[in-house]
Amino acid sequence: MVSRHYKSKRYKREKFIDKHLNGDGKVIDSFIVDKGHEKGLERHDVTENGIIIIYNSVSNKLITKLVARENQIKRYYHNSGREPPEWLLYLARYHESLRYNR
Repeated sequence: MVSRHYKSKRYKREKFIDKHLNGDGKVIDSFIVDKGHEKGLERHDVTENGIIIIYNSVSNKLITKLVARENQIKRYYHNSGREPPEWLLYLARYHESLRYNR
């Protein structure tokens, strides 16, 4: 199940992720995030391929997918009191250098 926003605006990013990053990959961590959205909290799943998959935590609808930036990864882990895996930070830096998150 996907949100209207995802259906109408994010199909190009989905194709890019499939083509250049071999798809989403396996979820390695999940974080509940409060963005103050009227529809409630979000669940941000971080995958082994350096993708962040964002769902509405109430409806479980897919909102969007992002190619993770290093600082995003650091924030998730810092806010949960943990250290991010170094290999994941390296992967995010690599994707940033290729401008995959633009």
